[in-house]
Amino acid sequence: MRRALLLAATLAAGVLLAACQGGSSTETGAGFVSGSGTVDLDVDDREPAPTVSGETLDGDEVSVDALDGPVVLNFWASWCGPCAAEAPDLIATHERYADRGVHLLGVNVRDSRTNAQSFERDFGKPYPSLYDEDSSIAASFGGIGASALPTTIILDDEHRVAARLFGRVTDTQLASRIDRLLDEAAADEPDTEAGSG
Repeated sequence: MRRALLLAATLAAGVLLAACQGGSSTETGAGFVSGSGTVDLDVDDREPAPTVSGETLDGDEVSVDALDGPVVLNFWASWCGPCAAEAPDLIATHERYADRGVHLLGVNVRDSRTNAQSFERDFGKPYPSLYDEDSSIAASFGGIGASALPTTIILDDEHRVAARLFGRVTDTQLASRIDRLLDEAAADEPDTEAGSG
């Protein structure tokens, strides 16, 4: 079992690296995916996300299971040009939604901890990033996972996969999806005022 997991993680890491190095792209810095792999899932088609937990770049332990509300997972690396280009949009998204129960969590893959920490300091990233050097978190998502960098996976308030976006994301792209998830969660809440009076 352990050997199979290691093989899956190794294969996923190879796919990530190959996707970022080969092929053509509309992004600046040829070889990076430009966002054509976007998937949005209807509520009935969503599957629970795998367990996402581990140590952050700062040494803290974080588990998605302990977070209430939607979660935006952004898979990135310090050597990825589009990851740097999208960093301001991710920070803007965090600042817009942090008070509304939405969590942004980075997942740093195939990187050195020192380079990743420097990247976070340079951009002033206010949210944590898990350190996923061997891409095991990325591999755990299977076919919906991060097969290229950057990739963003959005989980709904029940932590089911609601969307996946390949390539650089914008604050506007994220906002439209997050707003939809917040509307869904609000619609599912029981009407507490109906019983009072």
